[in-house]
Amino acid sequence: MALLATARSGVNQVLRPAGLQVVRGYSTDPGIGTFLPARRTISAAKKANLSVGDYLDNFSAEPGATAETVAAMLRLGELHDDVERVCEIGAGSGRYMTKVMDAIHPKVYEVYETAPDWVRYLRRIRPDVIAQPTDGHTLGSTRSASVDLVHANKVFCYLPFVVSFGYLTEMVRVVRPGGVVAFDAITDDCLDDLVTKTWLDEPSRATIYSLTPRDWVVEFLARRGLKLTGSHFVPLSGGRTELLVFRSQ
Repeated sequence: MALLATARSGVNQVLRPAGLQVVRGYSTDPGIGTFLPARRTISAAKKANLSVGDYLDNFSAEPGATAETVAAMLRLGELHDDVERVCEIGAGSGRYMTKVMDAIHPKVYEVYETAPDWVRYLRRIRPDVIAQPTDGHTLGSTRSASVDLVHANKVFCYLPFVVSFGYLTEMVRVVRPGGVVAFDAITDDCLDDLVTKTWLDEPSRATIYSLTPRDWVVEFLARRGLKLTGSHFVPLSGGRTELLVFRSQ
């Protein structure tokens, strides 16, 4: 393994001036590392006599938050059974994936997930899902202008903004004309005195979160042909995120 890593490092030194690099199938980048281990989370859900999705809602949001978020995303994006291809960033436990699939029945559903244990779980619960090779920064296996919906939920609030920004540029690339880009993030509008006081009182909780400049992102996407169709606030432990839904013109 050391020899392979050395070889990969040497190749990357050659490729770096061209903006390319060789990566593992699933990223080990500490900036986008696993947040919750699959085995422990699945076990805890079983002990609580809950589905994994309901357990995570109770753990990190509010009961029913996932279903409410998916319903809002589909409503604001005007997405129905005519959706053919969906791409999800950070599918994790599949709690959003399963609800989207059950609601609009896309022909193809592909995911980019950096945690191998969750990828194995996703393949077990939905064998038809395509788990793409993942570097933690791009959607490199998805063709440009090919998906009807590309979305990320409870992902950008945990990533450094530069990583989220990279994913945003990729979402712009892969969405087809007329398609939908949707994601939630901790925006300026999510902050108030109560939230900031909670964060100051519990810094161990707040330091895992990252902020996203709402107006800048909306303007950035608008310059690339994406129009904001609406937003919806989503519960988050210690605060809330804002779901933003855009349509490609």
